[in-house]
Amino acid sequence: MRKQLASIVFIFLLIEFFDEFVFGVREAAWPLIRDDFDLSYPQIGLLLGIPSLVSAVIEPVIGVLGDAGWRRRAILLGGVVFATQMVVITVAPSYAVLLLAFCLIYPASGAFVTLSQASLMDTDPSRAEHLMARWTFAGSIGVVAGPIALAAMLWLGLEWRAMFLVLAALGGMLTLVAARRLPRLRAKAEAEAGAVRDAVRATGEALRRASVWRWLLLLAFGNLVLDVLLGFMAMYFVDEVGVSAIRNTTPPVRRVAEDTRALRLRENCVFM
Repeated sequence: MRKQLASIVFIFLLIEFFDEFVFGVREAAWPLIRDDFDLSYPQIGLLLGIPSLVSAVIEPVIGVLGDAGWRRRAILLGGVVFATQMVVITVAPSYAVLLLAFCLIYPASGAFVTLSQASLMDTDPSRAEHLMARWTFAGSIGVVAGPIALAAMLWLGLEWRAMFLVLAALGGMLTLVAARRLPRLRAKAEAEAGAVRDAVRATGEALRRASVWRWLLLLAFGNLVLDVLLGFMAMYFVDEVGVSAIRNTTPPVRRVAEDTRALRLRENCVFM
């Protein structure tokens, strides 16, 4: 039993690692995506903003289904949609198709990742803090590994689309592993929680609490800093600092050190 539980925990942590790995690849690839589709800053802003609004509408429904006994199926469906849309991004011929793929990936990530996080906490509620620390650590490794993997692909002479195709394959394999290994966690409790109507009622009661809205607003502002600002930062280094789009994908610590030295040299030249 302990071995099975450890396997389940590992799969959930792997899902978080993969999600942040994809995020790291995407943020480092923005200058390349921009050049490929000849995008303006407002168009990139729409690519970051509209999917978030779509996700804000769909994810509460996903959460309700998760509480109503559909959690495992929602996780697996989210994984399938996530991997499928990676393929769509890889072959996207236009901005409209790219935007559609992003609009589907955001809520799919909510089902695949957010419900996995909730399920991870349910494996041992008494050790929720320890599990959350492991979850955060797995995500931190993933977000650093993503740009490194993209840089390796570019070093091999491949394009950013090839990296997204690899992500689609990895997402599909991870979903298959989850389908084989994840049982219906706490099936009895889910059956008792049961009907969607009860889950909707519980959601409505939660939304009547001021503390819930406070945390929702804080999370929204946090996403602006962590996701939107980070997405534009890669293009700032390319457009303003003068870093090439390919060099922008190098490991973050090394890149920051190199760019700091470059900025100091530029300042010295100005003052001389």
